[in-house]
Amino acid sequence: MNYEVGVKDIEPIRVAVMRYKGIVTGASKVFPAVFKSIRGKANGAPFFCYHVVDQETKIGEMELCVPTAETPDCNGVTVKEMPRIKALSVMHVGPYETMHHAYEAIDRYAQEKKLTLQPPFREVYIKGPGMLFKGNPSKYITEILFPIKEEA
Repeated sequence: MNYEVGVKDIEPIRVAVMRYKGIVTGASKVFPAVFKSIRGKANGAPFFCYHVVDQETKIGEMELCVPTAETPDCNGVTVKEMPRIKALSVMHVGPYETMHHAYEAIDRYAQEKKLTLQPPFREVYIKGPGMLFKGNPSKYITEILFPIKEEA
C-alpha cells in the first residue's frame, strides 16, 4: 500500500478514558467497558493512546479513549482533556495485522524530514469492527497520529 504521510494540527478533545497495561491485543477486550460507561454516546472516533510498547513482549501502557460529552458511570473510566498536538498523520486501510507498514512509512518520513517523534501516539479507529459484528478487515480505516517535537 502507498502511504501518504502529512503533518496535522490536532485540536484538544474531551474523552472518556480507561488506563490499560498488558498485552496490546488484549486492550480490545476491555475497550467496550469505556463505551458502556458513557451509554454508547460517543461524539467522535475512538482511539488508543499508546505511551509505552515493548516491541518484543508486545506489552504496552496505554489509554483507551472515546470522545464524549458524557460523564462515565463506571469505576476505572474517567474524563480527560487530550491536549492539542502537531502530529504526523497517515491513513491505513486494511486489517490491523498489516498496520506495521504505516508505522514504517511514518518512520521513513520523520527521518527524511529530520523530525523527532514523541509518545504518546494514537491509533484512531475511523472504521473497524463494531460492537456486534466483526466487519470486513480489508475495509478497516485507521489513522495513526504520531506527535512531533516542535523545535524551539
